[in-house]
Amino acid sequence: MKKRILSLLCVLALCLGLLPVTALAAAEGEPAKLYVGDQNVRSGEDTTYWTTDASGGLTKSSENDAWSVKYEPGTATLTLRGATINGAYDATSLPFGAGIYAQGRSNQAVALTIELIGTNTITGIYGIYLHGHQGGTVSTNASLSITGDGSLTVTGTTSYGLHVISGTGNASLTIEDASVVASSSSSYSHAGVCVQSGADATNSPELSLAVNGGSLTASASEGNDGIQFYVGSPSDTTNATTSLTISDNAIVDARNGGIRATSVSTELPTPTPTGDNSSGIVFDGTEGTVYGNVTLDESLNVGEGETLTIPEGSTLTVPEGATLTNNGTIVNKGTMNGDPTGGSGTVVSTPTITTASLPEGTVGTEYNQPLAATGNNITWSSSDLPAGLTLDADTGTITGTPATEGQFSVKITATNSAGIASKEYTLNIKAVPVTGVTLDTTELSLYTGESETLTAKVLPETATDKSVTWESSNPDVATVVDGKVTAVKEGEATITVKTVDGGYTATCTVKVTDKTYTITADPAKLDFDAAYLGYKTQPAPQTVTITNTGNQTLNLNQPASTSSFEVGTLSKTQLAPNEKATFTVQPKADLAVGSYKESINISGFNGNNTVSTSVDATFAVVDINDTSVDNKLTVTSGISDNITYYTCPSCGYHNWTATEVGYRCDNCGYLESTRQLSGYGNVKGTYTPGSGATSTAASAVPQTGDESNPVLWTVLLLVSGLALGGL
Repeated sequence: MKKRILSLLCVLALCLGLLPVTALAAAEGEPAKLYVGDQNVRSGEDTTYWTTDASGGLTKSSENDAWSVKYEPGTATLTLRGATINGAYDATSLPFGAGIYAQGRSNQAVALTIELIGTNTITGIYGIYLHGHQGGTVSTNASLSITGDGSLTVTGTTSYGLHVISGTGNASLTIEDASVVASSSSSYSHAGVCVQSGADATNSPELSLAVNGGSLTASASEGNDGIQFYVGSPSDTTNATTSLTISDNAIVDARNGGIRATSVSTELPTPTPTGDNSSGIVFDGTEGTVYGNVTLDESLNVGEGETLTIPEGSTLTVPEGATLTNNGTIVNKGTMNGDPTGGSGTVVSTPTITTASLPEGTVGTEYNQPLAATGNNITWSSSDLPAGLTLDADTGTITGTPATEGQFSVKITATNSAGIASKEYTLNIKAVPVTGVTLDTTELSLYTGESETLTAKVLPETATDKSVTWESSNPDVATVVDGKVTAVKEGEATITVKTVDGGYTATCTVKVTDKTYTITADPAKLDFDAAYLGYKTQPAPQTVTITNTGNQTLNLNQPASTSSFEVGTLSKTQLAPNEKATFTVQPKADLAVGSYKESINISGFNGNNTVSTSVDATFAVVDINDTSVDNKLTVTSGISDNITYYTCPSCGYHNWTATEVGYRCDNCGYLESTRQLSGYGNVKGTYTPGSGATSTAASAVPQTGDESNPVLWTVLLLVSGLALGGL
């Protein structure tokens, strides 16, 4: 069968060869005008050949010559073979200074294919300009395809580097396997590559750019777009669509200027490659993205400040012979086969947490556990760690001191620019066991009704369960509630504290004493000397000492004076147990003749508890002429327990000195001449009532009144008389 078909083809070729030579019909959509440099290379339906010189000018040639430019109208294909083309520098008329200019026909689509062989360079006001709208000529769709295994560098000096614009319909640019570098050095809003619908577009135009194998590198001057999709019809801005497709390891590089979709009135979403068949890399500004499964056909450099992302589900393979240089950041969320061979950049891979489990911790004991994960530049987080623990976001280390025992479900998350990984763990926090308990005191003394709180210290301080129970061995004597001990009645009890964890105990002995309230007075009796009626000096005051003989503090009331005795002020009114206070008692002045005996009451209190005691005081006043009261005037003095003495009836004083005329009181001068006082211990000298004689000792004591020596006076008188007689 194959041989028969081959034979028929040979016959057909022979027949055709016998026919007269004629030109093929023009391809559908063939440009009405096609300028390369300043030459219109279209000549009816004939294929034309051209050579280029060093300045970029064209010279017509033939098929057999070493041509650089060939145009075939039958396929609307312009072939460039090592061509250097410069556009005419006239922007006012065709070809508008373009390196290559193609114009469509009215109401028809315009299409041009440029096939590349070798290295080709095009420069012009426009680099390549496929125009579907010129003057009154309005085409429908406009499409440009650049194919071949060669390369093309195209530059627009004051406009677009590569510009495809439709009439009323769609605009598209397709690159197949070729390597194209398009740029614009214009400073006025001109992109390196522009795919545009014309102002007359009415049918919701589609703007598309497809790179299937090969590469497209687009750049513009600062502030302008590398690749631009532009909707030029105001009425179709909303319904217009833009698309970018890549396949077969294609590279779209718009690092200088980026990719933008816009219109005469608003910004549009930037198109990105879609579909399962996508295969290539797109750089939109400094951000590069790998789509699908890509194997580098040539070297790729990620520059400083740039990022290349391998999304989840995508793969980037660096085969032998290709070079991936990284001076920026490679974010690997998918798969990368092969490593960068140079550069100082960073490869960030999707993290995978590799820590298998978390070790158990203990309440009150420091915990430190680092986490591990593949990938780098990771930020760690967790929202459910036990109280007291934290996770360092930078180092991925769990630290702290656990505060609560138990088993905790913990979710750890590792995040970086490549992705997120999470893993759940069970973290067991053990309790700290109790090792003992102590009390702040082991002995306690209380009075009935008093309370004091004991403090229990559970050991160690980090113990988890510090709860305790309290017990009294004799609640009738002392009770205990949560450590508060209350004395009930006199006796002794043991207070015990016991830990719930481990049953450790500590004890305190409590002694309870009843409260007592008593005072004593010393002396209990006060005996004052008797005095004669009209005594001028009161007997000396005597001191009473009050002692708190109870076990509670007392407040004393000031004792009141009686009708016969004056009471002095207490030295203090508040007495602690065994503390003393004093006051004085003295007979009042000018009392009448009589015997006086009265009780002086002393009282105190503590709350509702009162105490009292009393002191008896005695004193007598007698008439001086009453000789029957000798015994009343003789008392026992504090000078000596065995000495009795006679008291002056005038002043109550005790000391006497004998004179010629009687005993004279040493204090007030009172003269006692009728009584014999020499038997008393406080009398100096001897006087015999009625004799006028005294002892030598008595005569030496000066007396009030005339107490001079009579012998001396007699001698003086005798001497004076003799002297007078002599005169």
